[in-house]
Amino acid sequence: MPYDEAGNRGRIAKLRAKGVDVWGAERVYVGADVHLDRIEAGSEIRRATLAGGSLRIARGAKIGASGHALVEDCQIGRGVTLGAGSYQGATLLAGARVRGFAELRPGTLLEEEAEAAHSAAFKNTILTAGCVAGSVINFCDLFMSGGASRDDHSEIGSGAVHFNFDPRGDKWGSLLGDARGLLLRSAPVFVGGQCGIVGPVHIDFGTVAAAGSIVRKDVGADVVYFKNAGNAEIPGFDREVYAGLKRKFLTTAKLIGNLWAFDRWYEAVRLPYAEEHEKPFYEAARGQAAAHRAERIGRLGKIVEKLPRSMAKLAAGGDAKLKSCLPEHRLLIERWPVMAESLSAKPDSPEPPGAFVDGYGEARAAGRNHAAATRSCTAGAAETAAWLHDIAEQVRQKTAAMFLASENLDKLSVPGYKRIGLSRQTLSKGG
Repeated sequence: MPYDEAGNRGRIAKLRAKGVDVWGAERVYVGADVHLDRIEAGSEIRRATLAGGSLRIARGAKIGASGHALVEDCQIGRGVTLGAGSYQGATLLAGARVRGFAELRPGTLLEEEAEAAHSAAFKNTILTAGCVAGSVINFCDLFMSGGASRDDHSEIGSGAVHFNFDPRGDKWGSLLGDARGLLLRSAPVFVGGQCGIVGPVHIDFGTVAAAGSIVRKDVGADVVYFKNAGNAEIPGFDREVYAGLKRKFLTTAKLIGNLWAFDRWYEAVRLPYAEEHEKPFYEAARGQAAAHRAERIGRLGKIVEKLPRSMAKLAAGGDAKLKSCLPEHRLLIERWPVMAESLSAKPDSPEPPGAFVDGYGEARAAGRNHAAATRSCTAGAAETAAWLHDIAEQVRQKTAAMFLASENLDKLSVPGYKRIGLSRQTLSKGG
């Protein structure tokens, strides 16, 4: 972005004339690509560099509250506070807050009232309404929900890390809570300080990962989990050789399914009753979920591309346990085109339960914001949670079916596999 002092002063003057509180050209630089009509009167730009053609800043937002903020191609909702840091391609909905020295990159969404303390790093990260992240954390590639309010919320303790990058150069995403948490009536997920989460995993509602724990597997609901990294030495590691991948692929499919459920929630519940000024932000939120889905599918594809090399090495030597993974690797190579298409396709789903949607619409029409309207709706809430769960589970079921040998498809234990569009003929497309 070329520096243009005269142009900057002119753009700042235009913003001030329309009611934006800008602290001055010595503290603020507004790039020539910024659409000034997308910065609302009543916003406050203290210390910042603003850039990007898709930048939006809504009324009541405070940019650069604790130091200089680079804000590029972000969508900043009403009442959002951004401290010092780098914010690129992220979306923050009304009332979200990041205290400072943060790095938010594309794929990031903080919903209403979500908050991060200082030195937080997010990319392909969705924190649903009310979730709180502590200081000095690296939590990329995940979806987190849970809790009912700012007094009863899911939390990431300070010093926690989501280990999304493995020794083979593969990246994985994790799921904390699930799309049902969008209803703001689930038990919170608590990740204690200095926890390490080794993706991909699913940590269910009501679970406490005790401070200092290392989470390497899925953890069910309402569990206190405490486990440190053990001491071990495993000889013969080869980063080009893969063991079994089914669990990791299915956990990723569950995450992708919940991202699809999230999208359907916005499409069928949030957007129809949104105020006009909210709609661009809600569409941006859907865009962040779409980017995360694409990232996860792309990463799985890169793993499949490396499996022929793994198979060649296993065929030439290696222990019997690893060689037993050869059929699974061959199946993944054969069926990946169909699997990728399935994960990328919007799941079929009915309309959400009418009682909940009607109540939500009435609450919004009465002037309640999204979070308050959602919390106020009790009629149809359980059915709406089931609706979200079914959308997400449909994606996981389809993926699970593809791991079955063709001759075992008719023995699939998950009912309705034909209903969700899988058959021997469909799977044979990948062969």
